[in-house]
Amino acid sequence: MDKQDPANFLASFFAGCHKVSLSEVLALREERARRQQELAHGLAGRGLSLACLCLNIPGEYKDFPWARRSFREERRIFTLALQGEGIEILHDEPVETKAGYTGYLLADAPPETVKAIARRIEDTHPLGRLFDIDVYEAAGKKLSRGDEDQPPRPCLVCGGNGFACARSRAHPPEELSAAVLNIMAKWLREKLTDTISSAAVRSLTGEIAVTPKPGLVDRANSGAHRDMDFFSFIDSTAAILPYFRDCACAGFESARPESARDPIALFESLRPKGKIAEVLMREASGGANTHRGAIFSIGILSAAYGRLYRDEEKPELSKLMELCRAMTSRLEEDFSGGKALPGASHGEMVYHQNGIPGIRGEVSRGFPTVCSYSLPTLRRFLAEGHSMNDAGIAALLCLLAHTDDTNIIHRSNPETLRRIQRDLGAFLESNPGIEELREKAAALDRDFIARNISPGGCADLLALTLFLHALDAKGVYL
Repeated sequence: MDKQDPANFLASFFAGCHKVSLSEVLALREERARRQQELAHGLAGRGLSLACLCLNIPGEYKDFPWARRSFREERRIFTLALQGEGIEILHDEPVETKAGYTGYLLADAPPETVKAIARRIEDTHPLGRLFDIDVYEAAGKKLSRGDEDQPPRPCLVCGGNGFACARSRAHPPEELSAAVLNIMAKWLREKLTDTISSAAVRSLTGEIAVTPKPGLVDRANSGAHRDMDFFSFIDSTAAILPYFRDCACAGFESARPESARDPIALFESLRPKGKIAEVLMREASGGANTHRGAIFSIGILSAAYGRLYRDEEKPELSKLMELCRAMTSRLEEDFSGGKALPGASHGEMVYHQNGIPGIRGEVSRGFPTVCSYSLPTLRRFLAEGHSMNDAGIAALLCLLAHTDDTNIIHRSNPETLRRIQRDLGAFLESNPGIEELREKAAALDRDFIARNISPGGCADLLALTLFLHALDAKGVYL
C-alpha cells in the first residue's frame, strides 16, 4: 500500500465511492440465494453445474473501479478455463450493483469438474485470493473445499487460516482493505506490463514487416541502409522490449496518491532508462540505430498510458495525448544554445540549421500527425478489409506527406523534403486504390535507395501508429 497513514490513504482511495449498508448486503445475499435456487432448479438429471462468482472484499466498499476490473477478470478467466477444457457455457449472467457483483454461469459439466477448475483459479490466479467461485449441484447443494479434503483458504493479511482469522476478527478493517488493494494493484501492474509488451512487439515487428517502405528496411530489402537488415530489427526489438514495460510501470507508480503527480518529473525519470535501452539496441543490432526514435516516442507513450491506466481501464486517446503534451512541455529546451553541441543527434543538428523540431515537436504537441493522419488512415483501410501490410503502406505514405522528417533533411535538404510532401499530397488527394498505393511505394523505394534517402522519422511514427492500434485492438482505450 502507499506509504502514508492507512486511514488517510483509504479515505482518499474510496472518495466518492458508495459505502454499502448492512441492509444492502443482506438484500444482495437474499437475491443471490433466490437466483441460485431458480437456476439450480433446472439442473436436475441433466449433468450440469451452476457456478456463482463473487469477490471476497471485506469492508464497507464493494463497488469501486478496481473491484469492477477484478470481477470482470474473474469472469473472463473462469470462462476461458471452462472453454479450455471443452466445457460449453449454457448461460452467462453478470450482475453489478453498488452492494457487490455476482456472476451466474451454467456449465455443461459435472459439478466436481467445474469445482476443480474453480479451485485451481482461486489458488493460482494473481487475484485468486479475492475470487469466490461457488459451484452448485442439481439439488442446490454447494460443493465446498471440505468436500474435496482441501485446506481452508489463507488469510488476506497474515496467510494463516482465513476462516479462523475472520471469525476472531484478528485484523482491523483498514488492514484488510489495504491487503485487498495491494493484491489488486499488483495484478493491475502485471496486466499493464503484459498489455504494453504485447503492443510493443506487434508494433515494432509490424513496422519492419510492412513492405514496400520507401528507403526503409523491410521484407524485400534494406532500403537506403547498409548497416542493418530485417533481422537487425528483430534482434533490437527483443533487446529493448523490457524498456517499454519499465516505462509503463514508471507511469503506473507516478499516479499513486502520495506522489507529486508531476508529468514533467515522469518524463525526466525516463531519460536514464532510455539511454540504457539505446545501449542495448546497439549491442543487439551490431551498432546500428534501429529503434532510437521508437525508444523515445513509444517510451513516452507507454509511460503516459501506464499513468492513466491506474485509474482508468480504458483511457481515452485525447487524455493520452494531453498527458504526452504535459510530460514533454519543456522538451524543446533540449535545443539550447545557438548551435548543436558535440554528439548531437541528426534531429538536433537539423533543428539548429533549419529550425525544424522533428520528433520533439511531434511529441510535445501530442503526436498530431499520427492522430490526424496515419492512425485514421490505418483504421479506415483495415475497416475496408485491406491487409495490415496494405493499411501500413497507406499510413506510411500519409505520414510522408505530412511529417517534417528530419532524417530526410539530414540525408538531403529541406527542398527535397518539401518536394516529396507536395508530390505525395497531390497523389493522395486523387484517392488512389490499393494497387496504386503499392506501386507508388515501390517507385519511391527505388528512388530513395538511389538517392540514399531514408524517412526514419516516418518509420518511427508508423511504429507508434501501430502501437496505438494494438492497444485499441485489445480493447484498452476508446
